[in-house]
Amino acid sequence: MTATSTTMPSAVRLEPAYPDPALVLDTVRAVEEWWPIARYAGTEKEVRATGGNPNTTMFVPPWFRRDFALGRQPLVPGAETILHNPRFVEGAHAVFGAEAVVRPQTVYVNVMVPGPVPFIPHTDVPAFRGFTRDDHPVWLLNQMMASGLFEHWRVRLATAVSWFYDGPGGAFHYWPDGPEGPSAVVEPPYGNVAVLSDNERTYHGVAPVGDEGDALIEGLTRDSSLHRVEGGWQMRNGDEVVHTATDADVRITVSWKAEVYDDADELARCEEHADDLSLDRVVDTFLADLRERGVDVRVPDDPHHDEAWVEAIGGTYSRRAPRVPR
Repeated sequence: MTATSTTMPSAVRLEPAYPDPALVLDTVRAVEEWWPIARYAGTEKEVRATGGNPNTTMFVPPWFRRDFALGRQPLVPGAETILHNPRFVEGAHAVFGAEAVVRPQTVYVNVMVPGPVPFIPHTDVPAFRGFTRDDHPVWLLNQMMASGLFEHWRVRLATAVSWFYDGPGGAFHYWPDGPEGPSAVVEPPYGNVAVLSDNERTYHGVAPVGDEGDALIEGLTRDSSLHRVEGGWQMRNGDEVVHTATDADVRITVSWKAEVYDDADELARCEEHADDLSLDRVVDTFLADLRERGVDVRVPDDPHHDEAWVEAIGGTYSRRAPRVPR
């Protein structure tokens, strides 16, 4: 494996990404069924709180996702070959240090069908000691990250992203110098390559997949599903076929995540819950900072969903996301 520096200060380009990329692709194509990425989105106010535009992010594009591994456990046959890929672990050490403890946690796969809209730039969902998406909403975790108030408790995550696609469009964009800086780009045909970085800090997105004149596939809902058929993929609403795409049309993204600790002592503090965040501590920390900034907000009755609280947090800490050019 070669690990060469990219333009991102804390990222490496891994090539080859897999010892056997054909095996990975076979694993992806064997999984049934898939659901819209839109199921992962929050309410309109939560989208606003994370810097998105609900007018463009609340519809259901032809993009589907499936979890392959969660909590260090494979969920589908063959997922262990991705979860325990030694090349990704080596890449994480290249970014976070040779002595770091790297624990692979998660694998999920996106399947994107051609259409005229980009996968808008975003940051991945962060995790904090004792405070994760298992018990708390994504919008709150993202704002904790954006505020910078909780970095002491952040669980660093290494993310390796790899692709299977040779067609037009679908370039991967990321912003190593922040959302105001220029993007770096990885374009198809991708080959056996991955980029490993800290995606909880770095905005990244995907240019529209397919040719410029491809029409938007309409009629999908959050309850639509994607199925493997001979030579391609089929989107359905129940028994109704909405659209069928060939293998050559479809862009597949494999995302691998691992927790990273400086050393065994830091890992032990996390596992022993010696310094966990509580919801009360998060609320008190936000309230103190907001009041210091002159933001008038009351103690929320429900910190997960209180509308005035969500708006105050989002309005104070949200960053404007960059845009993906065609």
